[in-house]
Amino acid sequence: MAATEEINDNLDQETFGDRSCENSSPIGEKDNQCNLCSNKLFSPRVLSCLHVFCEACLDKILTDDANESKKKENVIQCPECKQETILGNKGASSLPIDYVTSNILDMDAVKTKTVLCTSCKSTEKAISRCADCANFLCSNCNSAHEVMRCFENHHVYTLEDLRKSSKLIPIHKPVLCNIHPTEQVKFFCLQCQISTCSECIGEHKVADHPHERVFEAEGKQREELKNLIQESRTRVLFCNDASNTLGNALNELQLQHDNAKDLIQETFQSYKAVLEKRRDELLNELEELHHLRELEVMELFHCIEKTGNQMEDACKFARRLIELGNAAEVLTLKKVVGTQLMNLINNTPKPDVNVALEFNTNFEKFTEVVKMYFGKFKPLSPPISNTATPSPKEANSPTTILPFSCNNTTATTNNMTNLTSNTLASLAEKTDLEAATGSVNPSPTPPFSIADLITGDFNSTNALHNLQALAKLTLNNQGWANYLNQSSRYFPTYEYESLIKDVVSNGSLNGGATVNGGLVLGRGGTSPILDQVPNNHISLNAALASLNSSGYPNLSAPNSPIIPNTDMNGLSTPTSGMNSYPHPRVPNARLNSMQIRCKFGQLGAGKGQFNSPHGFCLGTEEDIIVADTNNHRIQVFEKNGTFKFQFGNPGKDEGHLFYPRKVAVVKSSGKFVVCDRGNERSRMQIFTKNGHFVKKISIRYIDIVAGLAVTSQGHIVAVDSVSPTVFVISETGDLLKWFDCSDHMREPSDIAINEKEYYVCDFKGHCVVVFSEDGDFLRRIGCESVTNFPNGIDVSDAGDVLVGDSHGNRFHVAVFNREGTMLSEFECPYVKVSRCCGLKITSEGFVVTLAKNNHHLLVLNTLYIM
Repeated sequence: MAATEEINDNLDQETFGDRSCENSSPIGEKDNQCNLCSNKLFSPRVLSCLHVFCEACLDKILTDDANESKKKENVIQCPECKQETILGNKGASSLPIDYVTSNILDMDAVKTKTVLCTSCKSTEKAISRCADCANFLCSNCNSAHEVMRCFENHHVYTLEDLRKSSKLIPIHKPVLCNIHPTEQVKFFCLQCQISTCSECIGEHKVADHPHERVFEAEGKQREELKNLIQESRTRVLFCNDASNTLGNALNELQLQHDNAKDLIQETFQSYKAVLEKRRDELLNELEELHHLRELEVMELFHCIEKTGNQMEDACKFARRLIELGNAAEVLTLKKVVGTQLMNLINNTPKPDVNVALEFNTNFEKFTEVVKMYFGKFKPLSPPISNTATPSPKEANSPTTILPFSCNNTTATTNNMTNLTSNTLASLAEKTDLEAATGSVNPSPTPPFSIADLITGDFNSTNALHNLQALAKLTLNNQGWANYLNQSSRYFPTYEYESLIKDVVSNGSLNGGATVNGGLVLGRGGTSPILDQVPNNHISLNAALASLNSSGYPNLSAPNSPIIPNTDMNGLSTPTSGMNSYPHPRVPNARLNSMQIRCKFGQLGAGKGQFNSPHGFCLGTEEDIIVADTNNHRIQVFEKNGTFKFQFGNPGKDEGHLFYPRKVAVVKSSGKFVVCDRGNERSRMQIFTKNGHFVKKISIRYIDIVAGLAVTSQGHIVAVDSVSPTVFVISETGDLLKWFDCSDHMREPSDIAINEKEYYVCDFKGHCVVVFSEDGDFLRRIGCESVTNFPNGIDVSDAGDVLVGDSHGNRFHVAVFNREGTMLSEFECPYVKVSRCCGLKITSEGFVVTLAKNNHHLLVLNTLYIM
């Protein structure tokens, strides 16, 4: 009997070839599942986008679309990627069959022993399969194949032999001609790029339509598909790079927006009496232009991501077809696959966007013609069409977008910034205050001092204010007045380049210069924008000398309250002093962008409004519980921002809330633990899950609760920020244990608990300190260059440590493994935040944070945590 023959030797090698399982193949459960009905694919049909669905599901879509008059006839839109596919007169049945999936499903049925006879109407279980008839045979049909002459030379294999086959796909259905359904395809028309049968060959003009047998044409056509896949893969990489570039473009757009806004505000301050109305008009125009540009970039961003996803799907389908399909299957689908891949390749969008927002102004005769000369935005030149296909060289060449610099090179210079007249004429209020105090207190946002200017911390959030404050000192100096009189050509036009010339001509806005070889200016490398700025500058030594010559206290004096221990000749200062003015994070093109999933809240006292909220947590059902500090209440929201309920009445009595700062939830009971001020500096109260008061816990030994958490045993853990100490308290109010952590950190800001380890954010130490439950120091996670002023921490279910900060007005998340190795970084460039408090990750991977000074909650997109 033929079933006893070796399967691998008897299957039609000439037609189907050998597809050994030695090579890995993309076969998975999801590949065999219809995304419309969520069942196994039945009669799988391939759309032009190479997505596969059940024929019945596609017919249902066509039926639903037929009821809508706006839908195109004989056109179906892919439910996943929205690409349109033109159909034949037979509807979904005119689409190509996914032969590979069909064969896989048949083989799955063979392996699960659920296949029935397809040769007769008996509905009995099949015991074998005929490779020639492509039918499963029951015992009766199997006997008929053995004895009847019409089945002579048919190859019959038992299902058991098929299950034991070493091939991934040991069975293949015959590929039938679309025009002559009873004929198998045997030829491939090189002109039409379609598979044909013997009948079709007679209808073709052989001279104009050369053809080959499928097994002869297979090699060349497979090679063409492989080349298309390779080209598509390069386009996928291009799309990934383009996504990063567009992310940088958004950052650059925001930077230009911020600078333009600052320039408008500065001009307004100079001519406030006559320019108030015009200022508002221009700010509105700026916001409209910025919003328009942002929408354009986001739309292109979406287009790039969509193209990349389509390319991935197409490559996956083509790769699976090549690895698992036989000759007839590959050649039959080759045109569809090739068409889609070529379509994606030829229509890969180019990330060419124009993010320039330049504001021009003219100071001459401004009192006479205010509206005409106050300023206007430069007309934006239209971006290059984003539908053209970049060549391979273009894909690798530098783009026209100016990304943030992240090089670590340093440049040496003996001169500092160019202090021009518009900087010297504005924002000098800080100097009066500093002249009175004469001291500098290290903080995340330090007050102005000349030491800041000498350290060259132009990456600081106070850099412009520092220069402007120094301006007041110099405006009172006769030497500077003479300089300004001779330098009217430096009065700003309020273009972006002018801003750079006004602030730092011979340096980097992101740092990277060294003064006299002894002082590092900022971090990172030079900005590509600054490379275009003319090197007009003045010497800082000359500036300080002019101050001294006019009677101002000698800034180089050893006992100077402004620049202690500073050598004017060398401009050298102790490196230890540098730590008092931390550098903000250098924008990094490698940061992954986080999309805003939900943002809710605003300043106010109504439902869903906040007033300087200081803390939040996630409830038992992952509701968001917010300590609305200045409104003296607790508010509870769903994850989408829908208000649920609130509790708390203002007051210092028990059961009332007085400036609640932190809140936590006991998972086992759903009770709320709230820390507020009360009659003491710190007070802890317990409320039911419905907000009813239960009891008060006295915590007079804690000054300020910086972080609050609850262990799996239901113990309350609080960390004191004044005297860095961790306290573990029972729900009954008993102090179970405590440990001092002041030897290992400076200022705690948040705490998270994972198993038997306590993770405490060190706000001023720029790291996370890990302790055992007994208070033993274990390790540090993060550093100043990565976790600047951390103010939120959480640990995922997989044990990944997420550390959040809002330094530089961008919410930034660094992800570490348990040992402290950084896995990835994320940043949300789409909204400016101030003083974020806390970080929590939901079960879906959404990151939640609270922007205290913005009075709102942010729920950010899913992070992939290893």
